[in-house]
Amino acid sequence: MIGLFSPLLSLALSVAVGTGLPGNCTGCDFANRNLQNADLSNVNYVGVDFAGADLRGANFSGANLVGVDFDGAKLHGARFAGAKLVGIDLRRAVTGLDDADLRSLFHDCTGCDAKGAELAGRDLSGVAMVGTDLSGARARGVRFVGANIMGVDFRDADLRDADLHDAKLCSYNTDGRAGCADFRGADLHGASLRGVLICRNGHDCRPVDAATLRSGSRSNLDGAILQ
Repeated sequence: MIGLFSPLLSLALSVAVGTGLPGNCTGCDFANRNLQNADLSNVNYVGVDFAGADLRGANFSGANLVGVDFDGAKLHGARFAGAKLVGIDLRRAVTGLDDADLRSLFHDCTGCDAKGAELAGRDLSGVAMVGTDLSGARARGVRFVGANIMGVDFRDADLRDADLHDAKLCSYNTDGRAGCADFRGADLHGASLRGVLICRNGHDCRPVDAATLRSGSRSNLDGAILQ
């Protein structure tokens, strides 16, 4: 175990030397800092504040980020390959990002907050954003093909003409009932829900029937394409 940890620790320390930032930190404040092209690969950050920071081109590959605040941060060209993001505040941080930036950011983003995000026409196929808050998102024509969007909050979002086919959308709760992405108040006219899946423990997936989908998503799915 020590042999495995030592190289990771050495890498974290080298990150600290190269950027002036620690490799491991809880509650650090880097708000509004200019951190363009910073190498933050493999850092372990909990509750760190990057609000308003310039992180264009920064490398967060392999990082573990929990409760980090990116509100209003500039993330153009930032790389998150292999990173795990949990409970991240992304409000005002995704507008203007291109498809590659967004897919990198949402590759593994659990319980993230992207309320009101501007995602119209974006291709987020294959991302994993379980439990993320996209309420009020402007996402007409967005593509979530094959994505894991179980438990995503789409309340009051504009999802007209969105393509969600083959996405993991629902899961079984511990009591055996189905829970799905929340579509209450969402505009789903023209949205494709063909082949969306319900999964058990994140695996063992199968197509979900329309009645279960309506019940689990708390929506009549008016205007959506189900078959």
